[in-house]
Amino acid sequence: MKKKHLILILPILPILMSCIPCTSAAPVSVMLPAVYSSEEIGVLTNLTVWVEDGTGHVFVDTEPFAQVDMQGSARLSSMVACDITGTDPESHDFFYVIRADSPVIGGPSAGAAMTVATVAALENWTVDPGVIMTGMINPDGSIGAVGGIPAKLNVSIRHGAHTFLIPPGQGNLTEIVQVIEQDDPLVTIRDELVTTDVIELGSAQGVEVREIYDIRDAIYTYTGNDIPVIVLTGEVQTREYLDAMQPLALTLLDETRAQYNETGVIVGQGLKNALDSQIQVIEDSQNDYDMGNYYASMSRSFSTMIKLRRIGWYSQYLDSPDKDGYLSNLTVCVEDEIADAEIAVSKARLENGVLEGVGAAESRLTIAKERLDWASHAESADDTIYLLAFAMERARSAKWWATLSRIGGGADIPEDLLKDRAGRYYSQSTSILAYAEMLIGESGKSRSWISDATGDLSRARRELRTGYYAGAIYDSLHAMVMAGTAIELVGVGSTDIDEKVNKSGRDAMSAILAARDGGAEPILATSAYEHAEVLATSDTDRIVDYGYAKMVARTARFFACQDNRTLEPRTGGMSEVPGEGAVEAASPGGYWVLTMVAAVYLFRRRCA
Repeated sequence: MKKKHLILILPILPILMSCIPCTSAAPVSVMLPAVYSSEEIGVLTNLTVWVEDGTGHVFVDTEPFAQVDMQGSARLSSMVACDITGTDPESHDFFYVIRADSPVIGGPSAGAAMTVATVAALENWTVDPGVIMTGMINPDGSIGAVGGIPAKLNVSIRHGAHTFLIPPGQGNLTEIVQVIEQDDPLVTIRDELVTTDVIELGSAQGVEVREIYDIRDAIYTYTGNDIPVIVLTGEVQTREYLDAMQPLALTLLDETRAQYNETGVIVGQGLKNALDSQIQVIEDSQNDYDMGNYYASMSRSFSTMIKLRRIGWYSQYLDSPDKDGYLSNLTVCVEDEIADAEIAVSKARLENGVLEGVGAAESRLTIAKERLDWASHAESADDTIYLLAFAMERARSAKWWATLSRIGGGADIPEDLLKDRAGRYYSQSTSILAYAEMLIGESGKSRSWISDATGDLSRARRELRTGYYAGAIYDSLHAMVMAGTAIELVGVGSTDIDEKVNKSGRDAMSAILAARDGGAEPILATSAYEHAEVLATSDTDRIVDYGYAKMVARTARFFACQDNRTLEPRTGGMSEVPGEGAVEAASPGGYWVLTMVAAVYLFRRRCA
């Protein structure tokens, strides 16, 4: 019978996440079933895991040599284990030692068992040696499908297993096998579909084969210890947040209407239809505003401003007698806007601006510079003008975020801590992305998210070189979410996607509320949550938005915890500290920052 978990639906409570120290524990060993790389022959390998106080490194030692994806599987396993136990992964080093008698396949199918062993090492729990598991670990804790299950079951039975855990939906396997028939002197080889009832196959030999949906079920089966799912519920967009965002959204909406009217005066007849098409987008922004979806309204206004600038500038370009000179002057205008944004971002860093605001400003400034560089290599005038328009609006939005961060005044976070975290997040994202690339390549799924994550990491690398450490943190986090979502969706059917969306939403809400309860105001996370609710165009995009909201909220909580270490240490499992009711007040630099920035937020209307 599947172990049922207690899901605690609570008002806002302090929960111990990244602020909690975790003591080192004794090594934990489990058996990993595998198959030969070229033959369907099952083998068992021994995995030993231990955790020590450290700085977030993941070490993998295999003998004989395993495929490089084992490193990605180990890193992902450590992330998930820390996630569900509330452990800060950056305060420990993780060691994975794998020993086998023969060469075996790579790491994906070992991920779930590696995660169980990591949790047991963190919690100092013992594991049942008679339990053996195969299954990929997904970033959300679900178990992904693997191959070679019958061969893995058979070798596990020979080595005394009493329980064999497999991914959901793989209890009945239909595989293509080659059937060889010899009728001298002829030999006929044909492919034949063969269905194997794995559960019955195990039962006939005295072994319970069980499908496992979530890593917590596997942990309970191995250790007898239950890790409850703690979900905080409450208002993600509080009244204070909405009241603060409202004037800013209105400012942007009014500016968009003004830009539309100004563009209408100069636009040529050939671009009149393109201009008129923006009327509906402006109305959509107005509708979002009227419904209280202020961040969604602002996002639409931003996109509309880019299009209006492109239309207006291209119309002026067509009418200009010196087209090269016009483009040159336009480029200078954008360069000046970027230079102003650089000054604003520098001031934000010097004045200890709120980290999320500084990070968002640095990321947007980096994008503006990137688009400006692309514009210099564009093949057509229209492409050049579009890239310049995008760079202009990104630079202006960078100035807004810089202003936002400076008004509130953030925590005094040492630059070496930011640099260290940025480097670690970048390294973590790079490893997860490489792992995702391998899995996507094998599955034949779309690589669009891999490309997007690669772009995020390219920008983060540039930010690390230029000292934009906050921007590197948030771009690395976004890359990690994109790559992690790609991993989660390998093998996921359409019937499972709804539950993943719902779970992602619950996790994001809980993380945002926990961040507030820990003394942070995760503005970016709340905005990403609203984007998922209102603007995401597909279920998979909503999963990405929710995932980013969760990661950003947890990062905000971590940095808030640097000045707040009064929580009690864990004693094992998921610890709780009784709360005193819902926490509505924001930390310094929270909601009132947005209220004030709406009053001082003035865009220079140059080059319109």
